Amino acid sequence: MYKARHARRSRRRVTLPMLVLIAALCVAILVFPTSASGAAAAPDAVAGARSAMSSNASAGSYSVVPSAQHGGSVTPSASDAVAGSTVTFVVEPQSGFETAFVSAITASGGTIEVLRVKGETYKFVMPAAGVTIDVGFQYKRA
Repeated sequence: MYKARHARRSRRRVTLPMLVLIAALCVAILVFPTSASGAAAAPDAVAGARSAMSSNASAGSYSVVPSAQHGGSVTPSASDAVAGSTVTFVVEPQSGFETAFVSAITASGGTIEVLRVKGETYKFVMPAAGVTIDVGFQYKRA
């Protein structure tokens, strides 16, 4: 009888610290999200590239970071651009893929208007912030 009561008490001692630990982890996950989408449901490319974005305040130029998903690549005309200048980029799907979407996203998560120039060549006007060019691909439709 003594052993049975003692075994129950020792389980309670282990359970309470475990529950506290689980609660602390849940709070930490809610307060400090670790997902790629970040706090404001920003696209994954932005969250992953924010740390790569920088500005050169003396020259007024901002970084242009290409981000292509599986199935192709994106090549911008420049890696840095001055606010107000036009940045062009070329999207190259791999064999068997086609372009699903093209977007330009600022470091703060805002989107920029992207215009198709011709074929798979696009352009946008550089804002006063770093930009990620996010391109997604899909299998070609039959």
